[in-house]
Parts: sequence; structure tokens; C-alpha cells
Amino acid sequence: MATGTMEARTESPTLRDRATETVRQVADAAREVRHLKTLTADAIDDGLHAAKRTITRKVRDLEDLRDSTAGRVRKAPLTSVFLALGTGILLGALVAWFARAKKP
Repeated sequence: MATGTMEARTESPTLRDRATETVRQVADAAREVRHLKTLTADAIDDGLHAAKRTITRKVRDLEDLRDSTAGRVRKAPLTSVFLALGTGILLGALVAWFARAKKP
């Protein structure tokens, strides 16, 4: 029986192999950059869409509040006037109290 020894061949990569590997790595990096660019654009679009939707919803809420307030004033005008007067007097008293409390 013949025993042969297998020598480990350690060949250094040729210039062509290194160039091919470098091109492959550059292509992979470019593909990653395009993917990240797409993800970033999608995230920005999603954020803009959510912001527009929120603004639209809040504008509708404010319009509903305005309509509700106008309806209440039409139903009970004297109550609305006295409520506004009482609120103004209360806020004025609070401001005066805080102004007096800060003086040494």
C-alpha cells in the first residue's frame, strides 16, 4: 500500500482574482446603498403621510369644535356671555394674584 502525502497548496490570489473580488465587493456595497436609499425614502414618505393625516384630522376636530361652540352660543346666548365673563374675571384674578405673590 502506497502512502502518499498530500501537500497543502497555498496559492496566493492572482491580480485578476483580487480585481474580481474587489469589483464584487463594490457591487455589493452599491446594492446596499441603493437598498438603504430606498428604505430611507420609504420612511420619509411614511412620515410625511402620517403628518399630513394628523394635520387633516386636527383641522377637522377644530372645525367640529368651532361648529359645536357656535351651536351652543345660538342655543343659549346669555349663558355663553356670562360664562365668558366669569372666565375672564377668574383669569384676571389669577394673574393679579400671581403678580402680587412674586413681589418681595
